[in-house]
Amino acid sequence: MVGTFLVELLQDIPEAPQYELQSLSETGKFEILNNSGNFFLIHGDWDGLRNAAYVRRVVNILSSASQLEDLAASTVLPEGKFFVRFQDSSDCHNSGIEPSIGDMLGGKGRVSFRNPDFVVRVYHLDMWYAGLEIFSGIGKELHARRAPMRPFFSPISIDPRHARFMVNITGTKDGETILDPFCGTGGILLEAGLMGRRVLGNDWSLQMATGAKLNLKYFGVRDYQIGNDDFLKLEISEPVAAIATDFPYGKNSRLSQKNLEQLYGGSFRKFHSILPEGRRAVVVVSERKFLDLATDYFHTEKVFQFRVHRSLTRYFAVLKRK
Repeated sequence: MVGTFLVELLQDIPEAPQYELQSLSETGKFEILNNSGNFFLIHGDWDGLRNAAYVRRVVNILSSASQLEDLAASTVLPEGKFFVRFQDSSDCHNSGIEPSIGDMLGGKGRVSFRNPDFVVRVYHLDMWYAGLEIFSGIGKELHARRAPMRPFFSPISIDPRHARFMVNITGTKDGETILDPFCGTGGILLEAGLMGRRVLGNDWSLQMATGAKLNLKYFGVRDYQIGNDDFLKLEISEPVAAIATDFPYGKNSRLSQKNLEQLYGGSFRKFHSILPEGRRAVVVVSERKFLDLATDYFHTEKVFQFRVHRSLTRYFAVLKRK
């Protein structure tokens, strides 16, 4: 569906939602026209946003105007029952004006909160915008794939939303291969596989590798290969378009700090040998200093800091192969 749309983003890891949207726009299927906070106006085909981790909703814009009265006069709604939801990025109006907006849009006798045919979204941003809500995000789907909902899980498994975000910013397309060399229970591979990527995984724990296979099968991912080996000795026999991985942490693995540094340094070197020039590795580390071990092999494009709890901060890094 091609048109002009207003995209409302969630706010989780600072800057991550905007970065994901920008990454998805690099497909060339839509362009970002402008934004006001976490509201982005785009033009083109919005369909690729169905896979976005941080898109809260998408609204098909019907009209825009500098004044609310002009907006109402130029908005033509389809037949059927509806209700209105309003948001203001500058907080100069509140949701109390929703009934009056509904009246201005011809809502008399048509308003229904129980069985609406559509939802009208009205925004006051740089201008006034009115449109029909056409997508409300994938939060329920992601919730259904949380670690406790899988047949095999670990309490330290990466959140599905974060895993989906990582896949989206790799710059990969349908059918391309993503490698997770420390796949654990397979959370990143699961999101990648559900988005049509071919997935390769590895974990030195046989229990984890076996559990990852079980999870992928359970959620319907079929095109995968998962090994159980020391990654630094692993032979990769097919082209890899990107790497996405949540590195082992000292507190949650059998590795000492010194061994972690050796593992990370050796892994970045191996990532460089696997990936073509210009392709990305998206990694999560528990200490930012570990990213210094990648500087000989990768350009650091972006680092996002996310505090999990008082004793654990994670750093999501986008690395581009030199």
